Amino acid sequence: MTSVFKLHPDDLKKKMIYLYNVDDNLKIHFTFLDKIKEKYDINVLIYYSIIDSIEEFKLKNIFYFINLRLKKIGERINYDNVTKDNINIIFNDYIKGDIVKSIMIMNLIQQYIYPLRS
Repeated sequence: MTSVFKLHPDDLKKKMIYLYNVDDNLKIHFTFLDKIKEKYDINVLIYYSIIDSIEEFKLKNIFYFINLRLKKIGERINYDNVTKDNINIIFNDYIKGDIVKSIMIMNLIQQYIYPLRS
């Protein structure tokens, strides 16, 4: 069976803990991937931990990276200013409960932090 993930979330977690010392103690509560967590029982905590571990001034780089990739399929995430306080709202406004968009965001966050060759 083929996976929709470039790297499975559990494998990503192992690599992130080893490389970046990312932990599960979130400073901010995120919910933008909860729909996929509830429906498919996928551990999304690593994606929340990645976002939480990035310094606030670097968050706009993630959105720039994501929008460059989404532009190829005619999509875009609209945002004015990115802070740790509003990143959950920005992602929720884009995803709107869509599982496919959730998977795209998960893969793009993963690709930003841990690039893999195709």
